[in-house]
Amino acid sequence: MEQTNKAVTGAVVAFAKDLEWFDTMPGEQMTIRIHSNQVGGAITVIEARVPALIGPPKHIHQEREEIFEILEGTFRFQLGDEEFEAPPGTSVVVPRGVPHTWANVGSNRGRILFTFVPGGIDDFFPEIGRHSMEEIGRLAEQNDTLIIGPPMFSTPVNI
Repeated sequence: MEQTNKAVTGAVVAFAKDLEWFDTMPGEQMTIRIHSNQVGGAITVIEARVPALIGPPKHIHQEREEIFEILEGTFRFQLGDEEFEAPPGTSVVVPRGVPHTWANVGSNRGRILFTFVPGGIDDFFPEIGRHSMEEIGRLAEQNDTLIIGPPMFSTPVNI
């Protein structure tokens, strides 16, 4: 349930020891660092541990911006017609309505933090690893994520 325009009345602190990690794509794990229901719907913050050559299908969010922070590894991004590599310390802001995808292009697992503004997309991510690709497409559309193309790299494992 999306909550927006409600005042945050206190500090929100998420300790690493309290995070609950869940599986998404093969070998990939995510955790919700800040759930939108903790901050009146303002943001959603997710961290992902991403294996080499893994990333989401090309997609669009119409109702929110997505902000990425590269924590470990090197990621390649496609934003509209632009493509570039992003090493650790890079920040990327994807405006709503811009087609995008990304993948870990390093040889080791990478870590990436992404923030959605506004939030409200939190509950979609734990569902990814529990459904077929066809079901994920329907769930994605219900969560402001229109899948418009394949991932940057094909993986031999089907989910």
